[in-house]
Amino acid sequence: MTTKPNVVIGDANLFLADCLEVLPTLEPVDTIVTSPPYNQLGKIPKRPTGTWSRVGSGLGFVRAVHERGYADDMDEGEYQAWQNRVFATIQAQPTASLFYNHQIRWRNRTLLHPVAWFHPNGWVLRQEIVWNRAGGMMLNARMFCRFDERILWFVRGTSWKWNQSHVGMGTVWTIPPKRRKLHPVAFPVEIPTRCIGASTDLGDLVLDPFMGSGTTGVACANLGRRFIGIEIEERYFDIACERIRRAYEQKDCKLNGA
Repeated sequence: MTTKPNVVIGDANLFLADCLEVLPTLEPVDTIVTSPPYNQLGKIPKRPTGTWSRVGSGLGFVRAVHERGYADDMDEGEYQAWQNRVFATIQAQPTASLFYNHQIRWRNRTLLHPVAWFHPNGWVLRQEIVWNRAGGMMLNARMFCRFDERILWFVRGTSWKWNQSHVGMGTVWTIPPKRRKLHPVAFPVEIPTRCIGASTDLGDLVLDPFMGSGTTGVACANLGRRFIGIEIEERYFDIACERIRRAYEQKDCKLNGA
C-alpha cells in the first residue's frame, strides 16, 4: 500500500495507515469511539443459498460484503490478541473513556462474547450497552435471530469525564442500522454522537483507530470535538475524508445562516 500523507480537514487529522504504526506517535486522547472489524465477513459465502440468496432476505448485504468488503478473516486467537494489543497501545488521558462496538459471535458452536476476551491493559470495564438494531440476519441459524450488538464502555482509572445530561439514555439503545451505506458494516452516526456527548467537552480529542467511512469523525465535526482517524483501506479512507469534509461544510453553512 502506498501511504498518503495524513489529511487535515477542520479539526480532524486523518491517517491512511496501519493503526499500530500511528498510535505510538499520537498525543493522549480524551475518548476513543470505534467499531473494529469483527473477524466475521470471511465466513459469508460468495454464493449464498437458502434464504440468504433471496432479494430482500440478505442477498443485498452479501453482495455488498463481496463488492465493498475488506480483509476480515483471521485466526480467532490472533484476532483477539491483535485487538487487545491495539487498545493497550493507545495513549489516553487519565479521565479518558473507550467505547468499543462489537458483536456476540459463534465459532464451532461456541459463543464468543466480547466481554470474555476483550480486556486491553490499562482499561477497566465500566458498563455494557446493548445496541438494539430492531432487526437482523441469522436466517439459516438454528437459534433466535440476533437483533443486538454490544458497546463496551471502558474507563482509564478511578475517575472519568461524564456529562450527567446523558444518564437518561439508559443501557439499551434502539437505533436503526444505517441504510444505503458506503461501507458494508458502517454504524449510524447516533452511536458515536451519544458516546462523545457523554464523555467529552467542546474541543476534546476523540480517536477512532478503525475509522472506516468516517462516522465517528462526522459526529466530532457536528459536536465541536477534535478528531484523529486511522484507516488502512484507501477506498474507505477517501470516503471518510469526503464525508467529514461535507460535515464541516454543512456546519459552516448553518453558522452562516445559509
